[in-house]
Amino acid sequence: MKNFLISAFLLISGAASAQQIVTDFESQKKSIVKMEFFSPLTGNTTFGYERYIKDWVSWEAKVGIIGLGLDPDEIDPSGVLFRVGPKFKLNPDFVADGMKGSHLLSGKYIRPEIAMSFFTQDNIVYDEFSGNESRNREDYSAVAILLNYGRQYVLADIMSLDYHVGLGYGFNSGGEGRYSYSHAAGGRDFPVAVSAGFTIGVLLK
Repeated sequence: MKNFLISAFLLISGAASAQQIVTDFESQKKSIVKMEFFSPLTGNTTFGYERYIKDWVSWEAKVGIIGLGLDPDEIDPSGVLFRVGPKFKLNPDFVADGMKGSHLLSGKYIRPEIAMSFFTQDNIVYDEFSGNESRNREDYSAVAILLNYGRQYVLADIMSLDYHVGLGYGFNSGGEGRYSYSHAAGGRDFPVAVSAGFTIGVLLK
C-alpha cells in the first residue's frame, strides 16, 4: 500500500510539473521584417514589420508599392498602400518538450486592421458598336476596416511563415466593387471587404 501511495504521488507531481508553462523568452528575437510573398502577382509589392509589445500582443504595419508587380490587364497601376493594426495572440504555441512555448511571436492570432490604398490606373472603356477601346487615367482611394485571423510559425528564431484571411467593411472613391490592392471590396450597396495573404519574414533583435 505504501509503495502504491508513493507511486501515485510521484505520478501526480510529474503530471503537474509537465503542465507548467515556461515563460522565460528574454533571449528570443522580438521583431520581424516581412514580405507578402504573393503580392507581386497581384500588382504590388508589400513589406511589413512586426514588433512584440507585451504578453499576447504585438504590433504590425505594412507598406506596399502599387505597380511594382505583374500587370496582366495592362492598366499600368501606380500608387501606395498601408495596413496597420495590433495582433492579439489567441493561445500559446507549444512544443512537446516540457510544454515550453515555442516562440513569443508564434501561434494563432486575431488582428484588427485599417487598410488604405491610393493609386492611379487606366480605366478601359469599350465601345459596343465600333468594338474599339479607350483609356482614361483615373485616381482612386480606398479604405477598409478588417478583422484578420491567421497563424504564424517561427522557425529556429530565424524566419517566420504567416498566413491570414480578413473580413470587414470597405469603401472606395469610385463607389463600385473593386480590387484596391490593400483589399477587395463591394460597392456602396454591399460594402463588404476581404483580404488574404502569406508572408515570409526574417527575425531581428
